[in-house]
Amino acid sequence: MISTIIDILNSIVVSAFKINNWKRPPKKKIIIYDRARTKIIEKYLDKKNYLIFDNRFKNNYTINFNIIFKMLVNLNFSLKNYKTIFIDTVSPNFIISMIDYNYGFYRMKKQHPKIIFILIQFAWRRDITDYIIPEKEKNTPTKILNELDYFLVFNEALKKKLRGIIKAKYLDFGSFTSNSFKIKKIKNKKYKYLLIGQNTELDLSKKMTEGLKWKDYLSKDYEFAKNLALYIKSKGHKLYILGKSYNHSQAVNFYNELIGKKNFIYLPRKGYSYNYLDESEHVFGTTSTMLYEAASRGNKVGIFSIKSKMKKFTNTKFGWPVRVQNRGQFWTNNGSYKEIDRIFNYLTNISNDEWQKIVRSKFNKILKYDMDNSKFKKFSKKINLPIKK
Repeated sequence: MISTIIDILNSIVVSAFKINNWKRPPKKKIIIYDRARTKIIEKYLDKKNYLIFDNRFKNNYTINFNIIFKMLVNLNFSLKNYKTIFIDTVSPNFIISMIDYNYGFYRMKKQHPKIIFILIQFAWRRDITDYIIPEKEKNTPTKILNELDYFLVFNEALKKKLRGIIKAKYLDFGSFTSNSFKIKKIKNKKYKYLLIGQNTELDLSKKMTEGLKWKDYLSKDYEFAKNLALYIKSKGHKLYILGKSYNHSQAVNFYNELIGKKNFIYLPRKGYSYNYLDESEHVFGTTSTMLYEAASRGNKVGIFSIKSKMKKFTNTKFGWPVRVQNRGQFWTNNGSYKEIDRIFNYLTNISNDEWQKIVRSKFNKILKYDMDNSKFKKFSKKINLPIKK
């Protein structure tokens, strides 16, 4: 609580020294809701057409005092009221966001029925209902309170899964983020075997929303990383590990203890890191959006859904919610040495041409790459959303 108050005060003080924050927000055709991940959406929009609404307390240096004065008039100092006045002042035709886990965004349509709300899925979630349905509404019979105009999702199966809790027109456009990065055609790849790492900064003693400790949830991932690294070593190579944490020195120390200093090479994640995928021959992992994106971008991928055997995490199974077998040519729900060997041999022996056929036949229904979001561009024209030409 105290840290939140400090964050708010810091944001207010810094914002006060910026002259534009005292002016009335200009009218714009588009509001991008939440500053997080705006760079992806901004690639497709002209600066003159949009404004960013910063929805967070921490490091928010765009607090508008013209809006705050209006809040003083009606004596309502809630974030919801600030948001309402901001939107009414800017008077946009569209509000777009890539923050798919904030239920507040799903509740704005009823208050602003003339505005077109567009949400773009950013990541695979363990269970999206944990993020968009308030605790007090869970397990109670209620009408659908979450509403959007359009929800851009990864695939058709997710549309069927979500439409019971979010009213919207669903469009399966794949991963908007990955689509926005062109695939680099590299003949001689830099990284032969790459593992997409898990978070190493978490307090493992803390509990997840599902009630399980993070230690119990991630222990299988860490065990798999160790087994894969030692297997790759037995083949005369070193495993590259693409970090997920931003504290790189801490992550290196973590893997040194887990695997051994000489048994891996750590790659610090920078930005969206798709360059690492395009420069890799084979990519391995357990539960990761980037792992699916790697397959859709043409990488040979080995997927080990080892947590899906746990009762509360069946939704981490490969392909979920698309129904597939537990075990296939390049995927499994078992992280044993035998399964690592089976999938490794399959990936290293199959030709690139054959692999692409496999991706088209077995993976496109899970996630299909759409270069430079061509489907989104066509959709934008259809609804008169102003984008760059």
